[in-house]
Amino acid sequence: MAVTAPVIEQGVQSRFARHLVIATVVLALLGSSAPSPLYGFYQDRWHFAATVLTEIYTAYSLGTLTTLLVIGRVSDRLGDRRSLLLFGLGAVAVGAVIMAMAGSVDALLVGRVFAGFGTGAVMGPATAALVELDPKRDGKKAAVIATVAITAGGTLGPILSGAALALNAAPSVTPYIVLAVAAVVTAICLSRTAWPATSPVVHLSVGIATDGFGRTLRNAGLPYVIACAGMALAWMVGGTFVGLGPTFARHLIGIHSAALAGLTVSAFQVVAGTSQLLTRSMTLKRMLVGGAILMGLSLLLCTLAAAMDSAVIFCLGTVLTGAGFGCCFAGSAALASRSAPPHSRATLVSLAYAVGYIGNLLPVVALGAIADDLGLFDAMAACALATTIGAAGIAAAAWRVRGVSAD
Repeated sequence: MAVTAPVIEQGVQSRFARHLVIATVVLALLGSSAPSPLYGFYQDRWHFAATVLTEIYTAYSLGTLTTLLVIGRVSDRLGDRRSLLLFGLGAVAVGAVIMAMAGSVDALLVGRVFAGFGTGAVMGPATAALVELDPKRDGKKAAVIATVAITAGGTLGPILSGAALALNAAPSVTPYIVLAVAAVVTAICLSRTAWPATSPVVHLSVGIATDGFGRTLRNAGLPYVIACAGMALAWMVGGTFVGLGPTFARHLIGIHSAALAGLTVSAFQVVAGTSQLLTRSMTLKRMLVGGAILMGLSLLLCTLAAAMDSAVIFCLGTVLTGAGFGCCFAGSAALASRSAPPHSRATLVSLAYAVGYIGNLLPVVALGAIADDLGLFDAMAACALATTIGAAGIAAAAWRVRGVSAD
């Protein structure tokens, strides 16, 4: 889609542009999370195993990774990032239409790939655009806004699909049609809104070609590496809850309603978003490390709940895990954005999200295999153990690095 709106100087108009960027992020993540409550519905309809469920989730992650690894560099060479945001919205709309029309697992796989393309195209450019559209160029504020928007989208998706399930309102069609329409409307508004003038970073390609991408990473320093590790750990836990949370709730805890089981994902996301807002005044170190440790301990609580067959304790563990995820994710995203040099911000932010999705992708696939071979309880216990070990490693590294203490 061509960008036809005028490009103007920074001013009041940037506020509306920021709102559209936020809406774009929300819709991309809504497309990511909307199928979560429906996976049990699809399993009942097509009788596939947990491994196939993780393959569907993997298709989304692969689509996201593909665009994340390409879009960031392209974005940093553009003075106007709307072209990439429009591409992302288009991919979200196409993926939603395919999902609405899906009559088989193969169609779900294709739809999830397009949804991943949309998310990957949006993440880095949107975060960089929020920094550029902020009058004070506040990187931490932009990162917090982006992570809250991500969590909001992740929350609204399960709520929309869960409501469609509860009302029996064509649950495999209605959420996706709503998403597709919203994405198209947002794209039209974004293409026509005035956009503040920014200069493309023309020296980026020269710097990367001459000094190598490794030099760019070294300039970001160890805090950036820790941010990537935190992102990977957070998305491993988030991916587990989004991909397998309803399955855990139905088969381990005894929440037999697909709609209610799907709402556990919504509860996770709501608490994650709330925790990001409530911890904005904390240092990045406390957000990242505290969130990582809380995720590990809370997942151990969820595992105990499964052993005791206690829905109450499981829901408590889910809420606490969501709080830990929100803090760890927000702290990691803010630290990645702050550590990145301005001339390669979108590149490094996209790379951080790519690392997060790798951390999301591989463990979820492994957990699906464990669930099929050894059982769901063993899969949950493995996730809790891995998260606890990862949190301990991140905590040890973060306390040794001075740069992580930045506000």
